[in-house]
Amino acid sequence: MKLIEPKLSYIEKTTFDECLKEMKFQDIHIDENYEREINLDHLTFDGCLFENIDFNIIQLNHIDLIDVTFDKCDLSNQNFDHQYLNRVQFKNCKLTGTTFIETNLKDVLFENCQGRYSNYASSSLQNVYFKHTDLQEASFYDTHCKKIELKDTSLIRCELTSLHHKGLDVSSCQIQGALFDLQSLKNLVINDFQAVDLIGILGVKVK
Repeated sequence: MKLIEPKLSYIEKTTFDECLKEMKFQDIHIDENYEREINLDHLTFDGCLFENIDFNIIQLNHIDLIDVTFDKCDLSNQNFDHQYLNRVQFKNCKLTGTTFIETNLKDVLFENCQGRYSNYASSSLQNVYFKHTDLQEASFYDTHCKKIELKDTSLIRCELTSLHHKGLDVSSCQIQGALFDLQSLKNLVINDFQAVDLIGILGVKVK
């Protein structure tokens, strides 16, 4: 899938301390962890590269992301609900329990991420690419997929009910134990082996 990548041509290396002086995160590159607990609220990260950052002591609330890359960061249990993410990349990140409920995601990449228990319920996904990512037991309930690609991604025990899509292709993914309903199955693209896992939902028995 071709995505519009984050625009990071003019970023300058800095620290959290410098950004916090003016509460501004724009055109910056941070690769040093912050040592004290902090709550960041109602901000926009615009033109940012974060590398090797552990966000466990940095609470993100009501944060919009525009032209942002997270590389080898731990964003577990962060809350991006009701926010706007545009041209964002999550690479080699921990996203365990991270929530994107009722969030608008456009041109977003998740690559080689650990996203168990993440939640995308009632969100809008437009040009979103999940590549080599673990989404075991994640939730896509009532998610609107305008254009989404899943490649070699684990959807084991994932919730995919009331899903809005047109031809979602999960043929390269693991879907054992995933929860589908009839709405989600319509136009779903699967492989021969996956058909055996899903046929029971249709009330069909194979002898």
